[in-house]
Amino acid sequence: MGARRFAGAVVVLAVAIVATAGAAQVRRPWVLAFVPSLDAQRVLATGRTLERMLEVATGLEFESTVPTSYAATIEAMCAGRADVAFFAPLAYVLAHQRCGAEVKLISIRFDRPYYGAQILFSADAGIRRLADLRGKRFAYVDPASTSGYLYPAVHIKRAGFDPNRFFSQTVFAGGHDKVVLAIYQGQVEGGATFGDEFGNDARDRVERQFPDVKRKVVVLEYVKPYIPNDTVSFRKGLEPELVERVVKALFRIAQTSSGRQAIHELYQHEGYATYEDLVTKYKVDRREFPNLDAYFNPIREAVRTLGIDLTRLVR
Repeated sequence: MGARRFAGAVVVLAVAIVATAGAAQVRRPWVLAFVPSLDAQRVLATGRTLERMLEVATGLEFESTVPTSYAATIEAMCAGRADVAFFAPLAYVLAHQRCGAEVKLISIRFDRPYYGAQILFSADAGIRRLADLRGKRFAYVDPASTSGYLYPAVHIKRAGFDPNRFFSQTVFAGGHDKVVLAIYQGQVEGGATFGDEFGNDARDRVERQFPDVKRKVVVLEYVKPYIPNDTVSFRKGLEPELVERVVKALFRIAQTSSGRQAIHELYQHEGYATYEDLVTKYKVDRREFPNLDAYFNPIREAVRTLGIDLTRLVR
């Protein structure tokens, strides 16, 4: 083969390879990553229901995954292995700082775009106030959980105690339901989960299996301020038109009866709000929070209060 013909063949082959790679990239399923705030198998089963709904609504292909931790979910997105993540608030802040994750929707629970944290204790532990937890065993959810670690730890610090030395032992249980069970089963005397006076309560997750859980695991204190709700966030660099298609589809799905059931079973979401919804329906001050990312600045302030190095949470 002559040099010119050989060079031409190489060019044709290269174009074919690029075209094939481009086609493969288009055909690659969009990966939905669900944080394991509850039992991973339960989250995955419900996530797959939502996956099928999105496929019908968008014409795109999706694949669901539940990484092993909040940090692993962030790492998956930052490594390009996840395209859409149902991040808890602190996990979103971490992913945004790490690799520019973009929040597009805020979840709604109890008709609110925010929720609370609570400190629980065993009814048999003789605890009446926060100081009584000194020297006790305590369970958090995950180092990247806002209600299951960050805000309760800040609450303890603002009460005048060092959260790193206050307890005799601290563990990260890996899920809100697992914190409740650790207290219920006597593995720890106290713990932190999501929960507020609006009826949002992690103990509900295990009440069917353990009907007496609210008698044996009791709320000691609710933690303030309130926390921005979970997000639906997207990997930076995705095609904007396709991102908008997925956002609109998820918003519409949440307004159908089957869609509402799916997202409620997933994380007790009742629906989703855009930034304009926050401003018009929920009266979020546009001057204080000029965009959706700014809505999470109170979490960044809590991180500074606790002195957390975000780079150490996700490597």
